[in-house]
Amino acid sequence: MNMKKFSKKIRCLSENPCNGELHLKTIKYKLNVKGKIIAIPDIEVWECNLCREHFYPYESSKKIDLYKQYSGKIMLRINPEIHSKLVQIAKKHHRSLNQEINYLLRKNTLTHKNTFFHH
Repeated sequence: MNMKKFSKKIRCLSENPCNGELHLKTIKYKLNVKGKIIAIPDIEVWECNLCREHFYPYESSKKIDLYKQYSGKIMLRINPEIHSKLVQIAKKHHRSLNQEINYLLRKNTLTHKNTFFHH
């Protein structure tokens, strides 16, 4: 069931009943990873209007777990000629090298879903 389309009022699910109602909202979730706070954008939660406790739908929990498992940092060795070409392309697009590589990887993975990661 898609909870966004659920119109019936949902009572708070807290272990300490407060008789509040749950409302769906989007938050920026703050995650502490090895002493560093990481902000995860666009996390949907059900929030109680009285006790303010949050309840996380499956997809939100999955996204939080992904951020816990992967830092987003990778060490990469590439051919110097490719490195140079990427820097030139990044400058042309007024992006940093990191932004350009992110753009290219995202573009490739989103437009070639069926071939990029599947064997």
